[in-house]
Amino acid sequence: MIASRDDSASFPITEAQILGNYCETLTYGMYLVTCCFCAQSLFWIQVGGVQRLRRSGEIRWFLVSVFWFIFAVNTFDDIIGLVHNLAAFVKYKGSGGAKEELTNIHDWINIVRSFDQTANMIVGDFVLIYRCFVVYNRRWPVVVPSFILYLTGIAMAIKLMHVEITTTAGNGAITLNSNVIKPWWSAFFAITAAQNVLTTSLLVWRIWRVEHQNVMFRGRTASFTPVQQPRLRKVIRVVAESGLAYSTLVFLTFVVSVCNSNALYPLSDATLQATGITFNVIIIRSTPRRDEQFSTFDNTERGTVTNSEGPPSRRAFSGLQFVSHPPAAQNTNNLDISITVKSETDRHEDGDSWRPETYSMKDVGAV
Repeated sequence: MIASRDDSASFPITEAQILGNYCETLTYGMYLVTCCFCAQSLFWIQVGGVQRLRRSGEIRWFLVSVFWFIFAVNTFDDIIGLVHNLAAFVKYKGSGGAKEELTNIHDWINIVRSFDQTANMIVGDFVLIYRCFVVYNRRWPVVVPSFILYLTGIAMAIKLMHVEITTTAGNGAITLNSNVIKPWWSAFFAITAAQNVLTTSLLVWRIWRVEHQNVMFRGRTASFTPVQQPRLRKVIRVVAESGLAYSTLVFLTFVVSVCNSNALYPLSDATLQATGITFNVIIIRSTPRRDEQFSTFDNTERGTVTNSEGPPSRRAFSGLQFVSHPPAAQNTNNLDISITVKSETDRHEDGDSWRPETYSMKDVGAV
């Protein structure tokens, strides 16, 4: 028989559950704010300076499905967390008080909340790996290490759910810090943290290289072109900050799990909501036009022939267009030189754009 284990007498599970519900509700509010911006990116598009709803063929249904799945899980988990506390502190009248109710591992709320935690993180990590896969122009060897860690994390999650459902400890009083559960929780969070650090690093490195090439390209253009604020630097900052915050939360959850602390409850609740925040931030800063830009960079880097012709919507980088003028009169006494340069940069769907401008030079020299 497995004895229940709780080495955190200074931080009992009753306090941990209340604090966990507060932390989850707080981060859920932050998550809802990012949902508004994410929904705008998924369902609206900017055309000619005017926003309109996307047509059915313009919607990325895979990302929309993930968006609604994470939204449903985050909302449901926050609600049943409150229901669990009400059941323990208000409705439960048996022996042992609220602690007896909260440590009943076979209660459906405990099992469902563990499933919410693992399923949400697994789905969010898959999207992160998928974004890395797209940024590297769909080259599998780049994401193989991340995908191996991802599959290992899924195996740990399945084993964890099996243990929670089948384990027995007298009347069922057992916490997530019990000897039979803690190894699988710790392994799951450790693997998830390692996979997120690896994948986020690959993403940031790739985006930085694309932006570095853009800077070099702009540097080779005429010196009189306007200095443009690098667009992808904002993407690097947002992806790095969100990935670092999420990976830090996951790592801290792993640490408190190893230390047998009931702080595992509030940290894991906050991590569940942070999964949705990270997903939304990635979608907000990702557009199909940027995917084309990464693909163009990959083709150029690997020495393939890229298509430099075609409509401006297919070009990934800025270009110079020289407008032809009528030839000057054949007069050697006065020479009029008129050059007009049009600088044009593609418009991105997330609002990062530069309007085409015209610059003229005119020199008159007498011989």
